[in-house]
Amino acid sequence: MFGISQNIQRMGDNMKQLKSALIYKGPSALDGKPIIVIAVAKSSNSKTGNMVQTFIMREDIHPVEALKQGEDKSVCGDCLARPANGGWCYVRVEQSVAGVWKCFHKLPNARAKSGFFAGYAEATSAEEIQAFGNGRAIRLGTYGDPAAVPLYVWDALCTNATGWNGYTHQWLTSPPEYSRYCMASIDQPCDTIAAELLGYRCFVAVLPDESAGVTARKSVGCPAAEENGRKATCGDCMGCGGTDGRGTTNRVIEVHGVDFKTKRYAAWRQSIAA
Repeated sequence: MFGISQNIQRMGDNMKQLKSALIYKGPSALDGKPIIVIAVAKSSNSKTGNMVQTFIMREDIHPVEALKQGEDKSVCGDCLARPANGGWCYVRVEQSVAGVWKCFHKLPNARAKSGFFAGYAEATSAEEIQAFGNGRAIRLGTYGDPAAVPLYVWDALCTNATGWNGYTHQWLTSPPEYSRYCMASIDQPCDTIAAELLGYRCFVAVLPDESAGVTARKSVGCPAAEENGRKATCGDCMGCGGTDGRGTTNRVIEVHGVDFKTKRYAAWRQSIAA
């Protein structure tokens, strides 16, 4: 008879054959509205490298419509970079995020018969989530804030992962346990100390040639950033895994994305400094 660890290993072998899986379907931890989390096993993203990408989305609203209606709050919380706030979020929701959501909703009548969600295997028990993450590098919140998802999902997914990266803008309001997996996303350097006092390591957005300011932890530049020569991918570095991950320092990066969005960030920084 298989023991628990053997069953997990056997399940993990099966899960490794999956290209993607539904790992959570339920209420948002931020506002209680219905969300889904889809984990995609492979990525061609040149910055992150080949990591499992996790998409946190409203289940019932197309991601682009959620942005327009402000309903992305269910997965992005009070993030200042949200379009509803006139922000500078670099994620192009109309591309991969929309594609993943559409795939989930493509074959609704086939789900009950097949056990699949339009090609996404349902792996929502803690054991199944853990098995899917076995031996893989994980990116928590490719889209959406990891704090929108119950912590047990990340506990399970990261248990036997080779490493993970995660970032949250909800560091001031969500349970501090998310600091184990996530960096506090800092929009202005002066907020870094406050996040550190709450137990977080920090990922600090700055203007070109700006420093991270006064911090309790040492701060170093992101090696995957363009301004640092892209010396490594996120998957190679794995330095943004919160307090339980590999890194010990804060990380600093110049705000990035399409030009008009970086200009929005610069304008916002100028407005609060005035």
